[in-house]
Amino acid sequence: MGKIGLLVITNPIKISRIVPNALQHVHKTLYVQCLLGNVLVPLASGEEHMFLRGSYCSSTINKIYSHSIGTPQDVRVLLAPLKNPHTKIKTSKQIEVIIFDRAFNKDDIDSFIRSCLSNIITNCNVMTLSTDTHTLDENLSRKVTVDSVASDVSPKTQDFKSYNDVVLGGTFDRLHEGHKIFLSEAVLRCNKRLTVGVTSEEMLKSKILWELIQPCNERVALVRDFLQDVDPELDYNVVPITDPFGPTKEDPNMEMIVVSTETLKGGLRVNQLRQERNLSTLDIHSVELLESESLGEEEERKISSSNKRLRLLGTRLKPPQLANALVVLSSTAEDGEIEVRISARPNLPSKPYMIGLTGGTASGKTTISQRMGKLGAGVVNCDSLAHGLYEKKDQYCYIRLVEHFGKGILDSDGHIDRTALGTIVFNDESERHALNNIVWPALLERTKELVQELYQGGHRVVVVDAAILLLAGWQQNFHEVWACIIPPQEVSLTKLNTLSGKLIPRGLVGLYLYWAK
Repeated sequence: MGKIGLLVITNPIKISRIVPNALQHVHKTLYVQCLLGNVLVPLASGEEHMFLRGSYCSSTINKIYSHSIGTPQDVRVLLAPLKNPHTKIKTSKQIEVIIFDRAFNKDDIDSFIRSCLSNIITNCNVMTLSTDTHTLDENLSRKVTVDSVASDVSPKTQDFKSYNDVVLGGTFDRLHEGHKIFLSEAVLRCNKRLTVGVTSEEMLKSKILWELIQPCNERVALVRDFLQDVDPELDYNVVPITDPFGPTKEDPNMEMIVVSTETLKGGLRVNQLRQERNLSTLDIHSVELLESESLGEEEERKISSSNKRLRLLGTRLKPPQLANALVVLSSTAEDGEIEVRISARPNLPSKPYMIGLTGGTASGKTTISQRMGKLGAGVVNCDSLAHGLYEKKDQYCYIRLVEHFGKGILDSDGHIDRTALGTIVFNDESERHALNNIVWPALLERTKELVQELYQGGHRVVVVDAAILLLAGWQQNFHEVWACIIPPQEVSLTKLNTLSGKLIPRGLVGLYLYWAK
């Protein structure tokens, strides 16, 4: 098994068996190159390349990605050699294993490696896949039964129009097979420049679980990486967009737009706007959506980023952080990736195991902390704890608050009136910072004291319920941070009304995972 593999497909009839089998022998990235027919090195033999661009090619690519749905490996169908058979196979990652779907003699394989591949490790492993037995045959001389390509699916000459300047757009969150098909359709039809508009954060608040959408700069980088890998010959312009039209509303050179069947109306609106601005209208190519095979509750029928985000609920987005430990979050730089390391946290004790629980108003923190308490965890509620920091006149926070805000925040009994104090801090950001700088450090210290008391009382796990955890920058004090989220429109007004007397900053609902990013 290797991390990076290249699967060479010469007979697309066997894709349903070939792709799943090949994935068993590559655990990171599987490149796929389609070379239809019996000629392994078409550019060396001079024979006409049989794999034509068009609907046949599109359906084959669609089929390959369809059979990689739900797999952890990153499958990428290489497109440059399909568009130009004289193009070498150039991949961003070094190929460690080559898998063929039929037996070729050693000379042909050596010629293919020498003439067609440009990024391959020394002593690359070569394998032939036996789709009849679902096993891998490493003996290149052994015969492998190969189905002949049926006449009714053989590629035929067909009308296919390509363009110098193509555009498409989307969110492209957590790049999945549907995105890859969408982008590949644009690449196949593009000769020179491909523009991709990636929706920025301000356009995404209506999306399901928008808080879990990757930052725009990450999505831009992932789209560009995929495109440059599948066809490094094109000029890519991958840009954030802040409105539905992006560059299409002003670029006179664009010729064709790729849309999904779901966004076809958007393509028509683009042309309407271009007409109003005396720009040429764009040809429209519509791509069918890929259906999801496994549907959970509330999931969409199509392969979508929303489904992926729903499946993230209740999972760890990052490994737990341990005291005095060095944690590697990604693979090494030699794989072409950035190596991310988190240094030791000397202030984080190894015991008890501390879980920070945060989230917006009415997001379910109390329910979760109560459930954890029933399971044996100790629970600290920072909301209740904060009130006790300034109830008595001799307490540090009481004295500091009166010194800073004056006696106008006191009621007739000399106690701090939270409503009066809230009126001040909600209308003045500098005063809110002053309040936080007084209360938050004291609250953190008191929380740590209670955590140790709970540990001494036998609790090996302690849950700290703190709405301000991320805003206060406390995440370094916990092994894990759990975030509860709820769409703002679902927050009960009744619930909010009961909290009017509490010191909750406006706009806090729904912001926690944004701050976590």
